[in-house]
Amino acid sequence: GSGVTEQGVRFGFVRDRQSLPPLAPSRAVPPPPAPPAAPAQSPAAPSAAPVSSLSYSSLGAYQRCGYRFYLERVLGVPPIQESFERGGPTGAPALMAAERGVLAHELLERLDFRRPIRPTAAVVARARERARIGSSPTDDEIDEVADLVEAFGAGEVCARLARATSVAREQRFAFLLDGVVINGVFDVLAREPTGRSLVVDYKTDRLEGADPRELLAGAYATQRLVYALAGLRIGAREVEVVHVFLEAPADPVSATFTAEDRPRLEAELAALTAGVLRREFRVTDEPHRGVCNGCPAEGGLCSWPLQMTRREAPDKLF
Repeated sequence: GSGVTEQGVRFGFVRDRQSLPPLAPSRAVPPPPAPPAAPAQSPAAPSAAPVSSLSYSSLGAYQRCGYRFYLERVLGVPPIQESFERGGPTGAPALMAAERGVLAHELLERLDFRRPIRPTAAVVARARERARIGSSPTDDEIDEVADLVEAFGAGEVCARLARATSVAREQRFAFLLDGVVINGVFDVLAREPTGRSLVVDYKTDRLEGADPRELLAGAYATQRLVYALAGLRIGAREVEVVHVFLEAPADPVSATFTAEDRPRLEAELAALTAGVLRREFRVTDEPHRGVCNGCPAEGGLCSWPLQMTRREAPDKLF
């Protein structure tokens, strides 16, 4: 049925069997656009080596104590002033071991191998000034250093250098190994008439009865390795590395290497540098004065107590 309301609005009834008109279909909402694909990740750059270069002396420092190496060579923390006083029992000024070595090297750098002459006190004084050594050596120390130079001049190694076809003193070298520069300085690099390269290194260690060969094997084996490889890297077919302990110049310690030894030497040196490149900086297992004196971590950051770091030798408890 149908009708009109009192307001004049016409209406009608819808029967149950009469279906309502269908609703308009709802508009589908499109899905959001997919986010853009992330750019392909480039491989991570390899971490830089903790140091840009290594020398035989820095490798020796790492072998003695990785943690001290890290503080001084990687972070740049300076060593502290030496804890133990130098000088003789009277307290008179005296040369430290390093200063004695520098002074002897300064004199040998100017030695005429063909006409070696014992340096006078005045020559020693000028060498001390050139090397900027602050300590004033005693008369006994001046004589001692002059004795070392004179004894070398009378030895066979000096005679070989006199016969060499070319001689270079304080010769710097550098080569790349596993992304790290290995550098150093030859005291003398000579070429002998046979074509062999002769590397001479002066040592001012106080032997005190020690065998030079045993001392070399314990303290300077890495230096010999680096020097031999450096000599081969610059093109020599054969390199003889001679260490002359100036207290025993008649008993030099020598080793000869050829080009066939180069792969083995490179592998040995790579094994020594691997710990540095992996950033493994462990505290020494054998703390004593020879390793720890002057270390910026001693008595604080270091895990060893002072009674261990200040003992005379690793085989002594205190």
